[in-house]
Amino acid sequence: MLVQWLQSEKKKKSFVTPLFWRLSIVGNLLLYCHHVIQVQVQFALLQSVNALIAWRNLDFLRGDKKPYSRNLVFLVLALFLCFTALIFLVQGHFLLEEMDWVRTPQKLWNATRQYHALSWHVLGAFGAILFASRFWVQWWIAEFHQRSELGSSYWILSIAGSLIVLVYSWHIRDVVVIFYHLFSLIPYLRNLMLLRRLPTKV
Repeated sequence: MLVQWLQSEKKKKSFVTPLFWRLSIVGNLLLYCHHVIQVQVQFALLQSVNALIAWRNLDFLRGDKKPYSRNLVFLVLALFLCFTALIFLVQGHFLLEEMDWVRTPQKLWNATRQYHALSWHVLGAFGAILFASRFWVQWWIAEFHQRSELGSSYWILSIAGSLIVLVYSWHIRDVVVIFYHLFSLIPYLRNLMLLRRLPTKV
């Protein structure tokens, strides 16, 4: 996001390059591993979908090469989701004494399990879904136009979802997610400001 922000400032408009999507894939996969380790299935599933969407946007930016068929994209998505479910099933069956797929992250200095009301987990899941929907909306628009771009809807959903997830993460003290969402708000807001200078895009 920092690279995309700097490139946008240089061009004085909200701008996206293949590097943005490559870094997104790496970031999504790292967060995916984080959520698998923390045993948070809902967030791992969302990260797997987001990684695929980043890969699809890279496909649109390949220049003169024809994008892969949508059927192939959905097949890869289905396989990745099944793989994720399998990881958690194996983890729950062989590695954990008690299976709970909405765990609160454990801290290095305090290995005691922390429990929070279900309402907090529902809020966190809602925020994560809202945040992830920025990619789903962007993907739908990209499929329709057969090109990769980030419109105002992407940044508005980023801000709204990020604020909700930030509140949830602060409550459960997930330092990794707090750090990510806290510092990402700046480029989200700046990109929205840059887009407001241009003709309105979805």
